[in-house]
Amino acid sequence: MDIASTTSIARPAAEVFAFVADVRNDPKWHTDILEATLTDDRPVGAGSTFAIKFKPFMGQSEGTTTVASYEPPHRVVMTGRMGKMAPTITLTVEPEGAGSRFTRRVEMHAPGLLRIMAPFMGGWMRKHNAGFLVNLKQVLESRGD
Repeated sequence: MDIASTTSIARPAAEVFAFVADVRNDPKWHTDILEATLTDDRPVGAGSTFAIKFKPFMGQSEGTTTVASYEPPHRVVMTGRMGKMAPTITLTVEPEGAGSRFTRRVEMHAPGLLRIMAPFMGGWMRKHNAGFLVNLKQVLESRGD
């Protein structure tokens, strides 16, 4: 599966990047993420790992997200390990006038029997990914200057 959603956000690119690159902010806009904790005390960057608790479509689970590539203020790539799923999430921020254009892309290969569900999961994931971006836009645009 390979899905992507894009939105315009009326905030500067550097601010959007700093917010989305720090997975500890995910529970504020990503409704499936319940908690995210940085596993060490270094600044967020390539190699940073976050322990996450999430609630996808069935029950609560735990996993990790690792920053594979960190290119402020434009792009961050994260690899996840969530049960049998191992998504790659690419977050891209581009300047757009006084604001930003944000894209969240999720690439995931369903292992084993989950492959049978992949066609059904794709539509669900597209809908949820777009909803996450609506939330992100609302959270960032409601912040004061």
